[in-house]
Amino acid sequence: MVTAGEGWYQEEGKSAQLLKPGDVVAIHEGVKHWHGATKSSWFSHIAITKGESEWCEPVSDEQYDQLGK
Repeated sequence: MVTAGEGWYQEEGKSAQLLKPGDVVAIHEGVKHWHGATKSSWFSHIAITKGESEWCEPVSDEQYDQLGK
């Protein structure tokens, strides 16, 4: 659940989605993903994890620069 700021969430093979305060994302075990702040904002969230998180590889500067375009 996003508590403040704005961020990005992306599952492997899907488009990134912009997150704003109040948005909730259910991420099931084994779903490869990443999340982080937008360029112009900080990002705060509450995460409750059951099982293991599976993280994507680091996002390159080039990939990050294309978000929201």
